[in-house]
Amino acid sequence: MFLLKLNAQISDCDCEGRYLNEIFSSVDVATVTYSETYNLDMDVYTPVGDVCQNRPLLVFAHGGAFVGGSKNNSLAESICESFAKRGYVAASINYRLATHNTVLGNDLFSLGGLTWFYDLENGIKVLYSAFSDAKAAIRYFRKDFAENGNTFSIDNNQIWFGGNSAGSALGPHLAYINSVEEFIQGVDVSGQNYVQEITTQNGGIEGNSGNQGYSSEISGLINLAGAIHNLDWIAPTDNVPIVSCHGTNDSTVPENCGSIISPGALTVCGSIAMEPVLEQNNIINDLLVFPGEGHSPWTTNSQIYFDVLDFIVPFVFNNLNCSSVDVIENNLQHKSKIKIDIFGRNFSENKSGLFFEFHLDGSVSKKYLIEN
Repeated sequence: MFLLKLNAQISDCDCEGRYLNEIFSSVDVATVTYSETYNLDMDVYTPVGDVCQNRPLLVFAHGGAFVGGSKNNSLAESICESFAKRGYVAASINYRLATHNTVLGNDLFSLGGLTWFYDLENGIKVLYSAFSDAKAAIRYFRKDFAENGNTFSIDNNQIWFGGNSAGSALGPHLAYINSVEEFIQGVDVSGQNYVQEITTQNGGIEGNSGNQGYSSEISGLINLAGAIHNLDWIAPTDNVPIVSCHGTNDSTVPENCGSIISPGALTVCGSIAMEPVLEQNNIINDLLVFPGEGHSPWTTNSQIYFDVLDFIVPFVFNNLNCSSVDVIENNLQHKSKIKIDIFGRNFSENKSGLFFEFHLDGSVSKKYLIEN
């Protein structure tokens, strides 16, 4: 009864009443074009009946080895719907694949892009094109916020990016590569001139997919069976939290460092290889490993899918920027009585994360503590 009363007292638009559990029964889905340059669409999911403003946003990218898939991918739809029902805004994006005519679609030597993963320059172009599109999708929302009255009622300071497989690989690259120079240094010498050439011709590290002039920075990453080409791109200044899930028998996107898709292909380093580097650089992260499972088991096993949701949702929630809320305003002295975390456990000062502080005057504050 106490918890029900507390929930009723705290504003429905504050983090305590939403973002952790599904609190809306249905969602609206609107399709918008975020890149006029390449005619790229995304589906934007919003909770039906929600009157709150400044909602966190999740931009999600489908998998498909950069040769298939779309915003209508069933996993992307499920995750976007689930996050929207929790009070977020979510967007499932299309992005250019290797087969697109502006990427490798006209390249006979790569079979129209189908064998992009055997050639370094092709791999660079595919990755750069796709993460440029993802950045344009993020910028679309900030442009809408600034110029169109914030159509989707987002908090433009809390935009997360997530994806599965190939779509997930976009995240670490757009988050942890901050300049053309850093991009160049992270690829083999044989491809460095090509990086300089393609970025010079196509809008630098931000790309030319649209919505220029707005930031593509993100607040965090959801990495489902994704990877990064070079671990050296992860640096102490890359303070973007990341939550990862990966099977330990993944022959498509290796959980450690190795060839993607097939032997002899380009190499990447997956979630398990990324974890110690993230730790070393003091980047907030968490990893859920599925022993013996192959690539993206959550797409075929419903129990694993719910295990993934149960893992990533609290991580995102605990890394939201939640303002303090005073439940009862009165003239009593505002002294703290008890502090608990979101699971009702005592919260100690040597921890970090979200906690609720109950005061002797009957009010409640919600705070987020960051370790020094």
